[in-house]
Amino acid sequence: MANPIKIIGASLSQNVRKPLAVAHHLGLDVESVMAAPGDDTIKAANPSGRIPAMDDNGFHLSESVAIMIYLAGKAGNALYPEDVQTRALVNQWLFWDVAHWTPAYQPIQFERAIKPMLDMGDPDETVVAAALAKFEREATLLNAALDGKDWLGGGEPTLADFAAGAGLTYAAPMELPLDDYPNIKAWNGRVMGLEGFKKTAQGQ
Repeated sequence: MANPIKIIGASLSQNVRKPLAVAHHLGLDVESVMAAPGDDTIKAANPSGRIPAMDDNGFHLSESVAIMIYLAGKAGNALYPEDVQTRALVNQWLFWDVAHWTPAYQPIQFERAIKPMLDMGDPDETVVAAALAKFEREATLLNAALDGKDWLGGGEPTLADFAAGAGLTYAAPMELPLDDYPNIKAWNGRVMGLEGFKKTAQGQ
């Protein structure tokens, strides 16, 4: 009998949450293994020491989006559609998440959410202000893309929603101006209501 798929990394990280939420959504046998960046547990699966890493019975993989795509391929599902154009649109959002969305919100997340959690001092609001300008540019794009749609890929959730949605894990402590983006705010509620996200909420 195969062992559970291990997703390795600090559970506070939204990048660890992405593949964990996908695995739970798909009903896969998955185990969350707590490890900080650079730990030997991580390096055994990902020599770079970065989180997350995956160990599927000896098959190792890193990078959250790559892990999500792998997990979606484990069984037939709609998270990574077979239709070539729909999949291309999902890929577009996955690449956007890595290249633009995550870099826009991460400095805010670190200053306003992570620093207080780790007792690292007060937020640097100069850093926050610079990042908010980038966040607002990307949020404007995302809000427009969601106009008239429940999900980024169309009629049902896809990996695009899991990737971009995980970025709003700490939206409240980050004090993100989601009221300015009603489509994002409503979509975020739908994302966080998915079973995979409910099962990966802190304390679960």
